Amino acid sequence: MQEGRYLGRLEPEMDVCDIDGDKFGTIARVYRNALVGVGSGTAAAGAPQDEILEVKTGLFGLGKHLYIPFSVIQDVTSGCVFVNVPKDRLDNQGWETRPDYLDQLS
Repeated sequence: MQEGRYLGRLEPEMDVCDIDGDKFGTIARVYRNALVGVGSGTAAAGAPQDEILEVKTGLFGLGKHLYIPFSVIQDVTSGCVFVNVPKDRLDNQGWETRPDYLDQLS
């Protein structure tokens, strides 16, 4: 899974930019799948849930929060995460709704 290449590189307060390099927010929190031990009984049936970036938008982070799946991360540099969606299409992605399973991620 290609999302693993970002492990340890995503940090709160990093800028988040669209596909054109325009900043639209900063990382508030990174939600990752917890490593589940064998026999723990806590593994969910079916495929693992998407790992999520919670992104603060607006001036000084006072806008809405977006819950962006790792699957749309295009690149990560030392100070910025780039997603593969243009800024003008962010509102059409359904990322304003907090996924129900976030409490299960660490």
